[in-house]
Amino acid sequence: MEMEYSPYYPYEKVQTGYLTMQGTEEIPYQIIQYLLDLPDATGYAPTNDNTRPRVRLAKYLWYDGPRPLSNPLPTAQEKLSLLFDGDNPVLNTGEQKAAHPKGYRLYPQKYWGYSQLGAQTTLKCYVGRTIPLSPYTSSIGITFEILCNSNQENTTRTSAYSRAYDIEQCIVEALHGVNMTGIGVIDFSRQAHIDNGSTPIADEGTNVGRRLKLSVYWAESGEPEPQVY
Repeated sequence: MEMEYSPYYPYEKVQTGYLTMQGTEEIPYQIIQYLLDLPDATGYAPTNDNTRPRVRLAKYLWYDGPRPLSNPLPTAQEKLSLLFDGDNPVLNTGEQKAAHPKGYRLYPQKYWGYSQLGAQTTLKCYVGRTIPLSPYTSSIGITFEILCNSNQENTTRTSAYSRAYDIEQCIVEALHGVNMTGIGVIDFSRQAHIDNGSTPIADEGTNVGRRLKLSVYWAESGEPEPQVY
């Protein structure tokens, strides 16, 4: 009979029920998919209603000109074309440009290559600092970086003057207090995570924007794991 070895062989895991963080690797994907607000198999489809934060977010990312909210809601395909694809990091051919008329604008990571070919607005989302609260719970930081070309930051021609802050507000409204299945409740409070909050940022080029930090309270069942020796 073949011996079945423990996942911790040759050692023994004596403290069971502790955090494994298993599942946290899916957080950026789930948040990005939620913010994209795509139709799904249940029959759900987003409506062009500017009272909805994800509708406003899509328009601020897609439309660079004045009064972005007066435009139609981008289609599902148009939204997906904004999402960075590491297999095609630079959109410099005819077919690529046709499929991605706005270029990449949504990045599920902190850094990217030379994918921005013109003045545009970009949004990055990635896991920030993780703070263990106990052996069984932790607070996982979620960081958003919003960057707008300085020539486009104040061109909304509405009382919502800063495009970057408009996007920040949409993200907070869309996520704060939302319980995402398999992740937990998204929180904007510093009581939940010391890093939570927002601040103005700028890069070394011509972009200005905001860095927004939220968090997820992560807990696991605490049920003892089966021990195999």
